[in-house]
Amino acid sequence: MTSRESAAEASSLIAPARPAPPAALKVAAGLVLVQILFGMNYVVSKVVVGVFQPLVWASLRLILSTLLLGFLLKFVLRRPHPAKTREFFLPMIGLSLLGVIINQASFLVGLKLTTSTNSAVLNTLIPVFTLMVVTIRGQELLTAKRVVGLLCALAGVLVLRKIENFTISDQTFVGDLLTMLNCLSYALFLSFGKRFMSKFDPIWVTFWLFTYGSVGMTLLALPQWLQFTMPVFTGDLIAACLFAVFGATLLTYFLNFWALAYAKPSQVALYGYLQPIVAASFAWIVFSEPLTLRMVFSSALIFVGMLMGLSGRQVKPDSPPADLATRSEQP
Repeated sequence: MTSRESAAEASSLIAPARPAPPAALKVAAGLVLVQILFGMNYVVSKVVVGVFQPLVWASLRLILSTLLLGFLLKFVLRRPHPAKTREFFLPMIGLSLLGVIINQASFLVGLKLTTSTNSAVLNTLIPVFTLMVVTIRGQELLTAKRVVGLLCALAGVLVLRKIENFTISDQTFVGDLLTMLNCLSYALFLSFGKRFMSKFDPIWVTFWLFTYGSVGMTLLALPQWLQFTMPVFTGDLIAACLFAVFGATLLTYFLNFWALAYAKPSQVALYGYLQPIVAASFAWIVFSEPLTLRMVFSSALIFVGMLMGLSGRQVKPDSPPADLATRSEQP
């Protein structure tokens, strides 16, 4: 066996052959579905956090999601596990910290220590931080068109989130910092997780990120768990919990991880600007909240900005996408 064949065989043990990449439209549809589910979750989760402490619920939904996904993988899908190597397990420690534990904990605790308006406005920094990180790391090109598109979409979200109500005070300072930490941790996850998601089965990656994340989140929530009492489960609460586990956790995280294998990190982040539109539309349809001129104008800004931000060359010509580079090494 030649050295090249040996290297190819070793590579295949780490990154088994993957099917051809899906069409760009399918990836876009998956990311749009993620924003729809997350946008609905902003409204639905109000029912859950009204009776559960935030960290307890974050821990519980990760545990339930891990158990459900493990059951599906073992007894329904019967998908072969990737090679159990250091290259598979070690990176997920850092990725779970960035994309699950720090991300969720800082968001939930930050939301408790700041106003909902401040949280909503500051969370618009995720695409901004992502573009900064991938540009600094040389993963993507920074073009004038992309910057203008990002600023246009950002302006639309800030208008919709009522930026005029944003306040800076000593009472919200810690919560605001934690919310920005949430944005930065997710931006780092998208950047550093790109190549990893391109190499391994996204379903198994989701399972192990949930596994690591549930352990870390449970440790963070331990003081709240010690004071926890089981609430009375009404029909609305049961429905909200089921949606949070199946729709807003299992499906959304898997689709995000799957899309990250084929889309640029900045693209995945930019689609997040659709969430406030979905949340406002859902509130309009379900709760009959009025459709305002502000919503129409801001939605138009977001869509125009996204079209500009998603168009054109986004990868350095001398640096092929990580998923393509990985597949070219396979036999």
